[in-house]
Amino acid sequence: MARDRFDLVLCVGATHAFGGLTGTLAAVRQHLVPGGRAIVGDGIWDVPPSPRALAALQAGEEDFPDAAGLVEAAREQGFEPSYGHISTLAEWDEYEWSWTGSVTQWALTENTCATERQEALQVAAEHRTAWLDGYRGELGFVTVVLHDISAGGITPP
Repeated sequence: MARDRFDLVLCVGATHAFGGLTGTLAAVRQHLVPGGRAIVGDGIWDVPPSPRALAALQAGEEDFPDAAGLVEAAREQGFEPSYGHISTLAEWDEYEWSWTGSVTQWALTENTCATERQEALQVAAEHRTAWLDGYRGELGFVTVVLHDISAGGITPP
């Protein structure tokens, strides 16, 4: 139905919900009007991942592309990127500190249940350790604006 399709579809930081980048692009296609745009943000390898990074993320090397691989996958699905932003290490650090810090702050200042407090502190500590001792400097993040060109008779160059 037309009401189930949109001019713009967003998926930033949630491609895992669709089984990864390929599944996300397929889901985007289902909800995007022909010729529409999508904004997709996903993890990318900034450098080939070390065994330490793979263990920290409980991931395989194939679970994330590099930036060129992400663009290639999008183009294979009939999307042409018009803009992208690869987060800097400082931006990624800010995100991770905010993520773990907000959970920690909530646990220490807002939560009155000892069990929930301890669980939140454990989750924050485990994530912070995985990031700092595991994938920091290896896993990055890219956000791209993708244009659907599949319906317009446009052939990617």
